[in-house]
Amino acid sequence: MDHISIASLPGMYERTVTLNSLGKTFSLTGWKIGWAIAPPHLTWGIRQAHSFLTFATSTPMQYAAATALRVYPSSGTYFVVVDHTPLGLENDVAFCEYLIKEVGVVAIPTSVFYLNPEEGKNLVRFTFCKDEETLRTAVERMKKKLLKKQ
Repeated sequence: MDHISIASLPGMYERTVTLNSLGKTFSLTGWKIGWAIAPPHLTWGIRQAHSFLTFATSTPMQYAAATALRVYPSSGTYFVVVDHTPLGLENDVAFCEYLIKEVGVVAIPTSVFYLNPEEGKNLVRFTFCKDEETLRTAVERMKKKLLKKQ
């Protein structure tokens, strides 16, 4: 089964401390670099215990940890995200439904990926891990139907 974080369950975030480490996430046994994620009212005790348990962590390993946890721009993907608003539909869901019903092309509304769906309502995601013919057909369908819509 898929892992479900206890902190994601109703009423549990405010009562949960989530612990993780580079050793567990990246299979770096022995690095002893980790973190705790918790609401502010639970972190005081963690910080007090930490100050008595941790003596030092190797400086090079700290830099390596910061690099490992940094988000880099992607140099490759199966997706492209586009702004659909010039086409006049009210939000990403409406645009995706229009694409399916009227154009015969599928896109994913990005609002489903946001904690606040309003933040993603102007964007849709297309995948292009398809064969060349499928992609060309989709582009031609969108050119015919969407250019008329403008």
